[in-house]
Amino acid sequence: MTNPVFSKMERDWSRTDSTPAGYPAMPGYQPTNAQAPGTTVVDPVRYPYAQSQAPTYGTQAQGGYAGAPSLDPSVYADLQQAYQAPSADAVDRGRMTYDDALMKTGISFLILLLGAAPAWFLAATNPMLGVVAMGLGTLIAFILAMVNSFSKTIRPGLIMAYAFAEGVSLGALSSFMEMTYPGIVAQAFIATLAVTGITLVLFTSGKVRNSPKLAKFTFIGILALLLTRIANAVLVAFGAMAPIDTIYVKGIPLGVVVSLIAVVLATMALIGDFDTVKQGVERGAPVQFAWYCAFGIMVTVVWMYVEILRILSILASRR
Repeated sequence: MTNPVFSKMERDWSRTDSTPAGYPAMPGYQPTNAQAPGTTVVDPVRYPYAQSQAPTYGTQAQGGYAGAPSLDPSVYADLQQAYQAPSADAVDRGRMTYDDALMKTGISFLILLLGAAPAWFLAATNPMLGVVAMGLGTLIAFILAMVNSFSKTIRPGLIMAYAFAEGVSLGALSSFMEMTYPGIVAQAFIATLAVTGITLVLFTSGKVRNSPKLAKFTFIGILALLLTRIANAVLVAFGAMAPIDTIYVKGIPLGVVVSLIAVVLATMALIGDFDTVKQGVERGAPVQFAWYCAFGIMVTVVWMYVEILRILSILASRR
């Protein structure tokens, strides 16, 4: 597994949520006392004949012949009930399923929209308050993203708070973009939805797969992109360089090239997010791990949307 956060969480739950034999523990499971070396513990329900030493062959046993001890009828009733009961599935064991990941992701994006809607109208009616809302939303979302990314435990409340703060920032930004370039938000939304959907279809069909090399390349690419934009921001602040979005190379806006690279990197990161969901289900991750998967998918999709919005805005400004 190439996700270090997932690997650490897996070590944590494997120490606490499994039986001594290595099987996933059922809810309410309590380990029994360790048995003494050289002794054997016999399950009285599965092996009722082993409860007492059978008398020697040829001797009369109390209530019957030797070798045929009397059994409590309730034992058979318990066995019959156990055999007829359905097998425990992932939900019964408190394990994550694909439905859990889908539901938590849907809830996260719904909360994001709940934060984006009022920020959109606030920015449209009062641009100054819209700028303040976008700034505060971005700052709070960044802090919560760092906390959720590096926290040792999964906190659904903080993930939902991040979704709302990110929605406020995104709603105000989208409103300003829509007022400047009408129709751009719908185009960015459809493009983001298309890229995400195609990536999901290709991943589920096995056409694309995550790998350590892909994860390493994605990490290096994102780090290089981040350093490039930080360096450009510093140089612009000191007047030593123009913003990337205003630089043209042979008639091609450099900002479009950089954002296209960012969209490709976001798509590769999305493959890693989908693989995290797959590995979580296959390895029996706790159900709360679905929130971590939803958080990762949401961060990547939001990043992709912003980059596509940037590309469309640069192209629209040239008209």
